[in-house]
Amino acid sequence: MKIRMTQTVQGSLDGETVRELVEGSEYETVDSPRGERLARHHIKQRVAVAVVVAAVTPEPESADAEAGELPEPIPLKSRRRK
Repeated sequence: MKIRMTQTVQGSLDGETVRELVEGSEYETVDSPRGERLARHHIKQRVAVAVVVAAVTPEPESADAEAGELPEPIPLKSRRRK
């Protein structure tokens, strides 16, 4: 979980190492339940706020797709019954 510090405090992002977490800086806690608990603890203590990570949308594959145009259809061969 990503957090931004609102105050400078001594804290941990991994549950093992204590260091200075600087006001205005963004930090990523370890990717585990422990990291989530640590981030929520900092937020609950009002020394940090959660950082919302924006979703990235994929870019269109071609200029035609960007313009909203569909590719030319491929004609199917017709089967005639005899």
